[in-house]
Amino acid sequence: MGVGTFTKLKNDILNADQLPQLRSLRDQFQLSIQQNEQLHKDSIAELNNLINDIHDALIVKTISLAEIRMVGEGLGPPPASYSYLLLGSAGRSEQTMASDQDSALIYEDHTASEKTKAYFLTFTQYVVSMLMELGYPPCDGKVQSNESMWCQSESEWKEKLEQWFQDADWESVRYLLIVADARCIAGDDLLFNRIRTFFEQGLVRYTNMLERMIENTVQHKVVVGIFGQFITDRYGDHVGSIDVKYGSYIPIVNSVRWLSLNAAISETSTLSRLEKLKERGQFSEEDYEKYRKAFLQMLSLRLLAGYHEEDGMYKGYSKLNPKRLDSDEIKRLKRNLRYGKEVQKLVLKEMARHK
Repeated sequence: MGVGTFTKLKNDILNADQLPQLRSLRDQFQLSIQQNEQLHKDSIAELNNLINDIHDALIVKTISLAEIRMVGEGLGPPPASYSYLLLGSAGRSEQTMASDQDSALIYEDHTASEKTKAYFLTFTQYVVSMLMELGYPPCDGKVQSNESMWCQSESEWKEKLEQWFQDADWESVRYLLIVADARCIAGDDLLFNRIRTFFEQGLVRYTNMLERMIENTVQHKVVVGIFGQFITDRYGDHVGSIDVKYGSYIPIVNSVRWLSLNAAISETSTLSRLEKLKERGQFSEEDYEKYRKAFLQMLSLRLLAGYHEEDGMYKGYSKLNPKRLDSDEIKRLKRNLRYGKEVQKLVLKEMARHK
């Protein structure tokens, strides 16, 4: 599947008018990536962009079909403007072939507040259930647009963010870090931008917040020991495997996010954040290149870990046995995991510098 085929697939998605069509296109997308070995030998950054471009197209079209369904069922068009947000790996444009749903919705303040809330909760339930039909699993942690906590008006979102800043406990900080990765996929960009600005102003007003975010940021340890050995699963179904999501990818993602928030960088993708950190002088050209290459290998290994289909939904694996890698890739991985530890140490060093 070359770039031209991806372009045709994306156009087919955007022109589809039925959910079964979209499911067929999603399945075609999965199969094409799985069978095309050349794609995995090309630039992982380009492959990541192509994969996420298709995911975005599927989600945008689903949101559009949900609006049409609301009208068709006599519930009418949206009573107020809204912004549909992607969070997590989708917000960072880093979805694999089997990422689950992480989403939220902001709607404009409206006089008929209860009716408006009921409308958008029904609408988001349709979006979430339709995406499940396309093979996107629901979020285990219920960070999803059809949950009342994540589907609120602009003023309610501001009140909630303010409360999280004030509480500054583990869960509140976790929610703020989730919001830090949000991007608008459909609807009113300006509405989301106002919430994003409010979030960024909160980081300035609550001067202890970045310090409070440290524990959440470095909670996941990189799976390499002091002698350069892999830290693998010792028991269970994945004996001898490493956790390529939580033991390699997430530590870098979290650390780069914190460094970006500390530098008042608004970008959400890890690659964009790394580039901005270099432009701001936070990283030398040499450090930027090595951290970028380390992160790209983590993206590659997440794709290599693969996925399976269960109850019609694509679910990813996070464990990978190093025996599946050749000697050169193992050598690079050990080096890149050390770079992951290095980035985590930068977070602690930067925080100490500001105390």
